[in-house]
Amino acid sequence: MFRAIPIFDSGLTDDEIRSFSVKHKEGQGLVNYLYGYAETDEENNVMRTYIVRDNYSNEFVGYFSLKAGMISINEQKIGEKEYFDTLPGVEIANFAINKGYIDRNSEMRGIGIIVFDELIKPLIEKAGDIVGTKLIYIFSLPLDSLMNRYKKYGFKRLTSRQEEELHKRLKPNYDEGCIFMYQEL
Repeated sequence: MFRAIPIFDSGLTDDEIRSFSVKHKEGQGLVNYLYGYAETDEENNVMRTYIVRDNYSNEFVGYFSLKAGMISINEQKIGEKEYFDTLPGVEIANFAINKGYIDRNSEMRGIGIIVFDELIKPLIEKAGDIVGTKLIYIFSLPLDSLMNRYKKYGFKRLTSRQEEELHKRLKPNYDEGCIFMYQEL
C-alpha cells in the first residue's frame, strides 16, 4: 500500500514540501524540519529521513526520520557519583502524516499504525540485525491523543522518576516539553 524512500531518492518536489501540513498546530516543527533541515541532516549523517508514498497514486503520504541513540536506565547515586546503564536504540526523531493526503483520502485516517508496522519497524529491525539495538523510542508531543495513539502502537512510558532522570541527560533541546515513550524489540 505504501513505500518508504530515502529523501534524496524520493522525487519529493518543492511543491510537495510547501503543501505538507499536520493536523495539530503543535506539530508545526515537523513541517519546519522537512522544509528546512531534513536534507542537511541527511547529508551530515545526523539522521535518515524517509518519504512515504502511496503505491497506487504516488502521493506524498508523510515522512519519518530515524537516528541511532541510547537511553539510560537504573540511575543510582552512590556518594557523589552517579551511575546508570545504557540501552541501544533507534529514535523515531520525526513522524508525520500529511494532512492534505488524509483530507483527499478520508478512508485512510489512522494510517500511522500501518506506516509504523509495515515501514518503520522493519527498517529498525533490519538495523538491529547489523548493530545491537534493544528498543525504539520517540519524544512525543505532550498531546493525550498522540500519546494514546503511540500506546496503541505498543509504546510505553517510564515512571515519572525514571523519565525525569532520563530527561536530565538525554532529552534534545528541540524536544522541550515532549514525553519520552519506548518499546522493546
